[in-house]
Amino acid sequence: MTQGRTEAAAWVVVGAPFAVLLYNLASGDYDASPWRFAIRDTGIWALRWTTVAVLVSPFVTLTGLRAIEPARRALGLGAALYGFAHLWFWTRQYAFDWAFLFDEIQRLFLLLGLGTTLLMMPLAATSNDFARRKLGMALWRRIHLLVYPAAGAAWFHFALSIRLGRIELYAHALGLLIALGDRARRMLSKPPVRRA
Repeated sequence: MTQGRTEAAAWVVVGAPFAVLLYNLASGDYDASPWRFAIRDTGIWALRWTTVAVLVSPFVTLTGLRAIEPARRALGLGAALYGFAHLWFWTRQYAFDWAFLFDEIQRLFLLLGLGTTLLMMPLAATSNDFARRKLGMALWRRIHLLVYPAAGAAWFHFALSIRLGRIELYAHALGLLIALGDRARRMLSKPPVRRA
C-alpha cells in the first residue's frame, strides 16, 4: 500500500466514529441529552486516537511494518480534531455562557482537558509537510514531543471525570507508558553530539 493510500485509509477509520456521531445526532438517537453524548463520544475518541498514534512507533519498532507509519499523521490530527470538537460541544451544551464556563474550567479535570486542547493546537498546526519544511526536522520533532504531555493530560482528564471504564482506562495508561518507554529508549540510544 502506498503512503497516500495508507494515510487515506487511516482517515476513513478515524472519521468513522464521527460519522456515526453525526448520524445519531441527526436521527434523534441522542434526544434526551444530545450535547452530553456528543461530548462523551468526541472526548473518548480523542483519547483513543491519541493513544493509537503514539503507539505507532513502538509497533513499527517491534514488527518492522514501516508501511503503517504514514497513518500516524491522520491518527494524530484526527485525535486533535476530536479534541477540538469535544471542547466545542462542551461550550455548546452550556449555550456559550462564557462567565459560567470560566468558573467551571477552574475545576481540575476540566483544566486538564483545556490544557490538552491547547497542547494539541501546535501539533495540529504543524502536522503538514509545509510546516515541517519551514521549521526544519529538529524543531518540528521537538514541537511534536508535546503529544506526550497532551496524552498524559487527556488521560488524567478522563480518570478524574470517570467517563471510561477501568479496563479501558488502564489499557490507555499501559499504551502511553509503552510509548513513553519507547521514546526514552530512542532518545538514550542516540549517539551524543560532538562539538568541534
